[in-house]
Amino acid sequence: MKTTTIISFIICCFIAISTNAQWLKTKTIDKGGGSGPYHAIAVSEKSLSDFVIYRPENIEEAVSTEDKLPILIWANGGCMDSSIHHERLLSEIASYGYVIVAIGDLQMTVEERKHKSTEDDKLLKGLDWITKKAKTKGNDYYKNVDLNKIAAGGQSCGGAQVMRIAGNPQIKTYMMFNSGMGDMTMAGASTKSLQKLNGDVIYLVGGETDVATENAFLDYDRIENVPVAFGNNLEAGHGGTFNEKNGGSFAKMAKDWLDWHFKNEDKSDIFLESNLENYPGWTMKSKNFDK
Repeated sequence: MKTTTIISFIICCFIAISTNAQWLKTKTIDKGGGSGPYHAIAVSEKSLSDFVIYRPENIEEAVSTEDKLPILIWANGGCMDSSIHHERLLSEIASYGYVIVAIGDLQMTVEERKHKSTEDDKLLKGLDWITKKAKTKGNDYYKNVDLNKIAAGGQSCGGAQVMRIAGNPQIKTYMMFNSGMGDMTMAGASTKSLQKLNGDVIYLVGGETDVATENAFLDYDRIENVPVAFGNNLEAGHGGTFNEKNGGSFAKMAKDWLDWHFKNEDKSDIFLESNLENYPGWTMKSKNFDK
């Protein structure tokens, strides 16, 4: 082997080791990495081991095309410490150039899933972490994520954890999956949390069989201070389409919402005009938007 070849090999290995030194373990969801232009992976970071980061594997490649990547902080159904039942949706979104900071340590199989509740304001830990990483040299997120483009999303009880931090000035949009406060108090949030919202909010529910639909309807009717959209997949139920390939239509709808808000892609016809040609089985309504 030529000397130059050996040196190149050593340099490549060093770069790989340096890059992976910050990770405890990684995972590619369903061996596919999402349907987007960037192969997505799930990462356990040593400095945030009780969260999973869903991200393009090669962030620099994504940034070179997309500019700084928007961020989604995520809370799970049951307010649990595992995102494994949402990983298809989260990996799919990441494959289109997003960084997702999800509550719960990285689990390789469903059998590893823990059934332990998390603190009401757990999302703030993930938000603080990515904020610091974006400003600190020597990691993949430094100057590669956009702190002006942060969404908070959660499913079921995780949606209550999203409402728990309503009003946080860093959050630009809120995403409620199979979730709604109604007249409940959960995860430190209640109907009073709706009054604190400081950004657009979307509710995505699963029809009459979704136990959250009624509360989500109540929230929609009560929100007057910010724009709100309400998407209803009439047959999905409380589990949405999270188990489908690449997260199904819930993932597609979430991506369209994020692209509209953070990537200057005009998706207004979906959310404001109910153009659901690509969303069979869905209904949509909205209010408080300046059309």
